[in-house]
Amino acid sequence: MNEGPKSRIRLKFARLEPAKDFTHLEQIKALRSRAAASGLKFQPARVGGASVPRMAFGPAISVGHESLCEYADLFLEEFVREESAREKIQAFDDANFRLLAARRIPVFFPSIEAAVNAVEYFLEGTFPAGFSQASLDVFAALKNLPYEKVKPSGERKMLDARAPLLSASWDACARPPGTCAGLLKLTLRLSPGRNVKPEIVAELMAAGRPELRRITRKEFYWQDSQGKLVVF
Repeated sequence: MNEGPKSRIRLKFARLEPAKDFTHLEQIKALRSRAAASGLKFQPARVGGASVPRMAFGPAISVGHESLCEYADLFLEEFVREESAREKIQAFDDANFRLLAARRIPVFFPSIEAAVNAVEYFLEGTFPAGFSQASLDVFAALKNLPYEKVKPSGERKMLDARAPLLSASWDACARPPGTCAGLLKLTLRLSPGRNVKPEIVAELMAAGRPELRRITRKEFYWQDSQGKLVVF
């Protein structure tokens, strides 16, 4: 009789540049493969008729984005020290994913999806002429900004592009001269069904499409009882 998991290890991965075009499902498959090959005694789950490690994953990441905060909870049938789990999973680090941390958490604990309230992004690139911190301040002062989201299926949905923004800052580069090249940092609230991609927020702030070289999901946050955002 299955008595349930004895350990739950929360794994944190970096999604590196070669993996930025993975879909969320492709990423899940890659991370499950590491857990299956690690030698850890995982609790099995049935997916598509196959037996795979029971795992729970963080919010889906967009194709084209890198990340320093990809989370996966691994459920095990025996007690495992987090140092041992880290060593066994880290052995599969490659050009696509690198393990950043592994820690034991209570077996019965809120899911990553339920706990995360906000996410920070770093967007590197060249923005339309005139873009500055003042552009961010103008956007932040808006009460709302209607935005029509068009899904790949063709379905259309109206969203408020201002609502997710919690904070923003702009670090301009000195080079190349005559351009607005730099780093835009955005912290966006996560609200199922109402999320707006960071590149869309950046485009609306700049009143034109920036040439983005890199988008990195930097950190997740949860909100404490005082409303303060705390690193996940």
